[in-house]
Amino acid sequence: MKISFTDRDFEMALLTFQEQTGATHQRSPYESTLILPKTLGKGQLSRTTFRDLGFDLFIQKHQFNEDLLLVAAAMKPQIAPIALKFLLSGKLGGSIQGVNAEISASPGEYWLVYCADQASHVELAAGSSLKTVEIIMTLQQFQEILGEEYPLSELQQHFHGKTLSPYCKGGKTTPLMAIALQQILRCPYEGPTRRLYLESKSLELISLVLDHLKIQQPSFQDRQSSPKRRRSLKPDDVRLIHQARDILTSRMDDPPSLLTLARLVGTNDHKLKQGFRQIFGTTVFGYLHGYRMERAAQLLQGNQMTVSGVAQAVGFSHRGCFAAAFKRKFGVNPSDYLAAHQKQYWDIQRKAPPSDHKDFG
Repeated sequence: MKISFTDRDFEMALLTFQEQTGATHQRSPYESTLILPKTLGKGQLSRTTFRDLGFDLFIQKHQFNEDLLLVAAAMKPQIAPIALKFLLSGKLGGSIQGVNAEISASPGEYWLVYCADQASHVELAAGSSLKTVEIIMTLQQFQEILGEEYPLSELQQHFHGKTLSPYCKGGKTTPLMAIALQQILRCPYEGPTRRLYLESKSLELISLVLDHLKIQQPSFQDRQSSPKRRRSLKPDDVRLIHQARDILTSRMDDPPSLLTLARLVGTNDHKLKQGFRQIFGTTVFGYLHGYRMERAAQLLQGNQMTVSGVAQAVGFSHRGCFAAAFKRKFGVNPSDYLAAHQKQYWDIQRKAPPSDHKDFG
């Protein structure tokens, strides 16, 4: 089934979707929900509007009986929205005119997309359970978030440039992003409190993605001091650096030395260090430390392990050293972090409706 949108105003887009699919529309003061007709599949799309912040939160849970193609017409750059989409289950495909790469998202990935002056389409496959969380921002709001005092990052240069062009970049959902996503999906509150909670978590996701994209860029020092070396990084070198990264994270409880890691991937320690700085914007073991901390937060949020068990799992032999490192990273002791998530879990359990239906996502 093909659905065409000639206007990306969200109210009009929802109305178009409703008219072309037969979906029903439910409204509340802060949220609106589209429920799919049984002929098309099962599921719903909910939208939460946040005061005057210039962005909305969309949560989709769908399972279609047939393939669905969403086609959106081109819009002028100044009114085209910025979409930050997280895929939790299912699969998404699509393309944007003016962007060479096809969009192919798998669970555990996110995409930051801007369709300036270009048409786009999204393909939703039949049969798979699709679950996404998406934040839609106005260009003005996104520019304000980025700031322009120090326009050094790729994003700042792109969105504060004289001519705005399409943008599409994806990445792996980090453990901290995954925590925020689950908190959004399991929000235990109602009414104005729910709206405020979802607003704060949406801002948290935006900040985590911007930080993640910044980390993936070369550092300012690298850009200024060694442009020739940066250009010399070949595709095979990039592949080796990512292979080293995978080895490092898979063995975070007992990581190899720098020399051993370099030998394992077939390079030398100098090229390994240089490659990590260029690709990830940090040192080899700086990257490992950040990964350990994010993994620790994810394990604590799961409420299945003690603080000591998490410390050991991520490679710390002393709980005190782990607690100090965790507090430096997140501003809170791991024991307090664990207690807060345990409380939230039981609050959700107490407020959850009877489980007499199945969540297809």
